[in-house]
Order: sequence, then structure tokens, then C-alpha cells
Amino acid sequence: MNHRELSKEIIRLTGGQENITQAWHCITRLRFNVREENKVQLEQIRALDGVLGAQFQSDQFQVVIGNKVAAVYEELEEQLKQNGAVRAEAEAEPKRSRGINAVLDTISGIFTPILPAIVGTGMLKGILALLVTLGAIQETSGEYQILASVANAAFYFLPFLLAVSSARKFKVNEYIALTLAGTLLYPTILNAYLENHLEPIRFLSLPVSIVNYTQSVIPIILGVWLLSYVHRWVDRFIPGPVKVIFTSMIVLVITVPILLIAIGPLGNYIGIYLEIGTSWLFAHSGPLTGIVLGGLMPVIVMTGMHYAFFPGTLQNLSKLGYDVLLLPLNLVANMSQAGAVMAVFLKTKNKSMKSIAISSGISAFLGITEPAIYGVTLKLKKPFYASIIGGAAGGGFITAVGLKCFGFAVPGLLSLPLYIGPDGGMANFWYALIGIGISFVVSFTVTLLLKWDEPDAVQAAAPTASEQGDAKKSEQAAAATTILASTASTKSSDQDMSPSVTVHSIEEKKGEIYSPLTGELVLLKELPDPTFAEEMTGKGIAIYPKEGRVTAPFDGTVTMIAKSKHAIMLTSSSGIDILIHVGLNTVSLKGKFFEEKVVIGQEVKKGDLLLEFDMQSIQAAGINLVTPVIVANTPDYLDVVPVQVKGVIPMNELLLLTVR
Repeated sequence: MNHRELSKEIIRLTGGQENITQAWHCITRLRFNVREENKVQLEQIRALDGVLGAQFQSDQFQVVIGNKVAAVYEELEEQLKQNGAVRAEAEAEPKRSRGINAVLDTISGIFTPILPAIVGTGMLKGILALLVTLGAIQETSGEYQILASVANAAFYFLPFLLAVSSARKFKVNEYIALTLAGTLLYPTILNAYLENHLEPIRFLSLPVSIVNYTQSVIPIILGVWLLSYVHRWVDRFIPGPVKVIFTSMIVLVITVPILLIAIGPLGNYIGIYLEIGTSWLFAHSGPLTGIVLGGLMPVIVMTGMHYAFFPGTLQNLSKLGYDVLLLPLNLVANMSQAGAVMAVFLKTKNKSMKSIAISSGISAFLGITEPAIYGVTLKLKKPFYASIIGGAAGGGFITAVGLKCFGFAVPGLLSLPLYIGPDGGMANFWYALIGIGISFVVSFTVTLLLKWDEPDAVQAAAPTASEQGDAKKSEQAAAATTILASTASTKSSDQDMSPSVTVHSIEEKKGEIYSPLTGELVLLKELPDPTFAEEMTGKGIAIYPKEGRVTAPFDGTVTMIAKSKHAIMLTSSSGIDILIHVGLNTVSLKGKFFEEKVVIGQEVKKGDLLLEFDMQSIQAAGINLVTPVIVANTPDYLDVVPVQVKGVIPMNELLLLTVR
């Protein structure tokens, strides 16, 4: 049965297209929301050729396909779109959070997808300012005008970018959300504002305020949030066959007037008061604010609280043309981390730590401090305290002089052109150099003066490792931090003030995936199976096992066990979905030589035994035992980075980090 036929049968046996309200997929499963569960013919679906299993879980109907799920989903999505029955999305449904976690999750989910456009155009703006200052290009030239339009486009049309990312976060149609943004920027309102005709337009006798929504942040986010509720409410009452005709029309007719009359002006005022609040903060306690936030910035990033600064930062860049809070303070804080790890590099006698320090120091200079924090300063503790002191010193200076950043970019040395004034003035640029100099020197000096213990855990990755193994681990750790450093120039969103490696306290272990096997590391691109090699199923790394045991890579829940027992999926307490796929084409064994030790829904702790398999028998059957370990919800993260990239890794050794 080919993919098209299989998708048709799945739709039919799920109760037909009219019974499917939403469809998406994760790494191995098709996932459905259905109107009536009793219409789903579960056993018939399980019997289909190409289906490994089917089940209801957490109000979802799930069809386990395996590593061909992406191809099957493409066919299924096409058929559903042709019939206009549902809005199908190739995304896993996010877990619901509460309280401050829900707010931070929402903000990060909205702003993460647009960062490549924001950072890329921000860096271009900085380069243009540098070229103008050096006299290499004239502001009146055609080249400058075209490049300037590119540099300004992402901010001018920011509501369009936020409409798409907000729609994905709030699970509503992106194109309706884009229409909402188009209404905000429609010439009727925009021209009236530009021509200073500020008399409100009347809609059903209610005033529609004339507001300039170009470069705005909050109005469109609130509008799409409202849209998601209105859409769900309207969708309940519209019959399936005419949904595509009437649902969007009714939704827009309800949402747009509310947006223009109430929510848009409200969001605009919130943005204005964010600007006023920032200005007041720096006017009344600027140096103190810089000292506190500059020192605590590593802790803020580690706990994810930096997400809370995003709306204000983009609002300031859009309305004022510069940021005085998150971006400048991140710059000095990052240079403080660089100073601490470079001091560790000079002072430490441990070869492994020396290697990690130099490579993580390079990445810190480029604006990526996770390797420095996680691999050096936080591990040794006192250098981390020194980095806090250095960040506080630099932060106090830059807020006292009112340092401004004129674009959004990775807060490293490469972002320095963004501190050149739009008029070509260099005073702000020199303030930036002095600030990072203070931060680096103070942190470097304090780290050299402090004494710290280098425990065995730092000198050797595992108590039983030989001296030769320690050297290999040093090489692997250095390679991993070098990978992170090298991405600074190509993946603009890997940064401290943007979603980054989720470096939490050592006790929480969030964002960390430990090796479920003992074996030889193999890069995914080296695998003969293109599904894994081309990362169609997600990013990760493979392990050629040395023993037939698989253990839990973190604390979490077992969410899937393949019918043939060769693959298992778990979800961590922090939301990471991990797929462990023992061998290539092991599904052909139909469960032979495998013995699962857990059941679906079971909670496990890191290191708990999940699966045992007979290596000799599987190899005798001609099966390649190389085992991909994949982050199934890779799209939820900006990157997935192996901590080690070659050599033998012991079971329960740190294997992967997720970059947010």
C-alpha cells in the first residue's frame, strides 16, 4: 500500500473527513482531533499495512506510522485541504502551562519564529551604518536605498510577521491572521494617520481611532489571540460542507471591528507605556538598574525570564529606533562570561577544562554564552560569581551613559556596528567598547584572584574513565562548544537574549538529554537511511550500541512504544519529545529479539531500563544496529546540539542539548 492509499484508508476509517477537526504529526505518529471517537475503527486501522499501532491518548487519536510519517502526512494533508474539511498542521500540539510559565511560553512561541528576519535585517542595518561612517556608501545612492529598505522591512511590516507566529501559537489559521494584520496596515487608516487626519472613523456609531500600526507589536498579538477564540466559537455552528465559505467571513466581521475599536488602541497604549516605563526606569535609577540586571542577566537567561523583555525591546526598536535595556545589557553580560572563561583557561591546570574554556570563550565573544555558563563558570561556581560582578560593573556604566543599540542582533562582538548612531556619530560606539571592556576586565581579574576547586567530576566525565578516555571527552566537549560557536554567524537566533540552550540549575536538568545507550557515536548524516540522514524526523545523533540495553535519557513519561518494540518515545518533564529507534529497518523483525520493560503512560526516571534487545540475533538477521536518538519535536527548538560528536559514550552521559 503506497502513502496515498494508506492516507485515504486512515481518513475513511477515522470516520471520514467530516469527523476530523484537526490533523498534524509528530516524529512517528499522525495525530487527530475527532468529533466522535466511536466513529473511529481502531482495530481496522491497526491492521493496515504501514501502520504500527493506533490508540487514543490525551483526547487525541494517534496512528503510529514510524519513520515514514512525514511522507504519509503530506498525502493526508493534501486530501484534507482539497476537501476543505479541516485545518491541518504539521506541528505537535503544545503542552499547556500555567501562570508565569504560560506567559513566557506564549511570548517565546510568538517571537522565536520571527527572530531570523529580525536579527538578519538588524545586522544589515548595523553594517549599513558602518559603511556610511567609513564613507564606503552614500545615503543618497541607489544601493543604500535598496539595502535600507531590506533592513527596515521586517520592522515596518512587523504586524505581518507576528500575525503568522501568533496564529501558529494560538492554533488559528495563519491566512486569516494575516488578513487581520493587513487591516491594521490598510491605507484607509495608515494614510489618515500620515496626513494627520486623526478624526476617528465611525463604525456603527463607535469610534475607530486613527493609529499608526506599522512597526507595532502588541495590537496584532492581542488581535490574533481574540481571533483564536472567535474562530473556535463560530466553527461550532457552521456545518462542515460550508465552513470554508462562511467561517472566515463571519470570524473577520466579528474580530476586525473589535480589533480596530478596542484591542488595537489598547495594545498601542500598552506599547506607549512600556516605552514610558523604560524611560522612567533609566531616568530615576539607571545605573542601579544596570548593575542589578547586568549582574543577574545570566540567571535571567537560565530561568527563561528574558522572554519577558521581548515585547518591550521590539516596541522600543520599532517606536524609538533603539533599545537601552535587553540588548546592551546582554552584550556586557556576555563579555563578562568571556572574561571569566578566558581567566579559567589561563589559570586551570586541568587539560580538559582548559580545552572547554578556550572554545566556550570564543563562542561567548560571538554572543553565545551557554557553553561558557554550563561547561565552565557554573560548574566551577566562583568564576560564575566573578561573571556576575563583571556584568554588574559593565551594566552600571552603560546605563549611566545611556548606551543604545540601534538594531536587533546576537549580543556579541559582531553586533558592535549596531551601536553606531544612525547619524554616523561614534560616541555611542565608544561607550559600547568601554562597557564591554569594563565587564571583561573586571570578570577576568576577579576570576584570576579567586580560588576554586576542580573536582574529579570536572577532570573526568565518568569515575571509571581512563586517562585516555578523559582526553577524548575533552576533545568531544571542545568540538561541541565549537559547533555552538560556529553557529553564531549562521544561525542568528542562537543567542542569549533570544531563546537559547535551556540552561537551568543543575538540579532541574532542563534541556538536557542523556545517552540511553553505551556505544560509538555516529553523526546522523552518515546513516544509510535518508529519513534520518536528512533529518526529516528531527535532529539528534546516532549510537552504535555496545550492549543490548536502553535506558531513559531523562525524567519523563513513555508516550509511544512501537508495535514491533524496536522504537520508543518519551516526553521529558520540560516538554522534550525523544525518539530512540534501535537499529535500521528493525520493524521487519516484528518485535522478535526485543523485550520492553515499560508501558505507555508510565513515568520513568533518568537511567531506568526501558528496553532490552538481543544484539547477536539481530545482527545475525542482517540488521544494522546503529540507533538514532532524535528530538522528535525539533521544530519547537532553534537547534539541537550534540555535546559529543565522536568516540564512545557511556550510558547516562550528557548527549544532547536543546537550543531555544
